[in-house]
Amino acid sequence: MEPKPATKAQAAQLAPATDDSARLARIRSLVEANNKSTLNTDLIICQIYMESRFDARAGARQDAHGLMQMQRQGVQQVFKYRKQKELGHMPSDAQTKAAFAEGSAMYDSAAIFDEATNIQLGSEYMQYWLDTSPSVAAAYARYRGLSNGIYYKKISASAARLHDDPTNMQILRDMVK
Repeated sequence: MEPKPATKAQAAQLAPATDDSARLARIRSLVEANNKSTLNTDLIICQIYMESRFDARAGARQDAHGLMQMQRQGVQQVFKYRKQKELGHMPSDAQTKAAFAEGSAMYDSAAIFDEATNIQLGSEYMQYWLDTSPSVAAAYARYRGLSNGIYYKKISASAARLHDDPTNMQILRDMVK
């Protein structure tokens, strides 16, 4: 009599646990080098984990792409906001159209999945919302498109814990339960 093959649950129990602390360290390094916002590193790390579970290819077949799950409209807004900062005033309709086209081209390119680029874009987009919102919680609500505040509460509580224990992946796993 041959033994029965293991079920998926049994196989998962038998599989060695992966040490993803190296991935957390890599993400921390990327955020420290590419954060274009005034938000602290731990908030951005928690946001990235909430959005993509650190999967740079997340959303490849959907409308939100990469670590920070950037959507076309968000990338276009980043390019318009860059132009506004460069000019010191709102861009003209023609400049806005050009900025949107440039943002759309970035969104359509493979570069949107580059980890450093995606963090730059996502954190710039967060900074746009920070600059146009009355609070950090409101900026996160606008980024996420949800007004119930749960998203920011989870991220901020986890970021505070991660600050005290910066290599602990379990904090991130608990955040998304």
